Amino acid sequence: MTAFVMTALLVFLSSCMQEQHADPGSTFHKGLQRDAWRTLASYDAAVLKHRERLQREVPPAYWDPGIQRLNPLKVYTHRGNLVVVQRVTDGVEQGKYIDLPVAPFHPKSAWFSHKHAVEGFVFRPAVGTGALNYSRTLPAVPHYGR
Repeated sequence: MTAFVMTALLVFLSSCMQEQHADPGSTFHKGLQRDAWRTLASYDAAVLKHRERLQREVPPAYWDPGIQRLNPLKVYTHRGNLVVVQRVTDGVEQGKYIDLPVAPFHPKSAWFSHKHAVEGFVFRPAVGTGALNYSRTLPAVPHYGR
């Protein structure tokens, strides 16, 4: 079911990107949201043309230059948004969480953002439209003894 939902989202996003004359007020024309949108559109097009397999992590070949400037360790999708991992230290991932208006999930950032934690993500404000700083405690890897 998840693969079906992701495929439907990819088809929708790709069809939206086909439009050459987007609304000039659209946030997709600005900053990291635009860069995230281009990254996903490029990757989605490759998936739809069967050049790539659909997966959560977006390969570096599809990262927009604006995303590359963030020096990511990896980039992946979360609920239709783009996550740019910039650091991983002691089981905590940190970076930019880019909220896209077309995604079904929109994170909340506040002083007590731990109250709005979602799947390990805690959000803090960042500079730019739709961009949030995040930290995420990674799930513990099971250790199987002898």
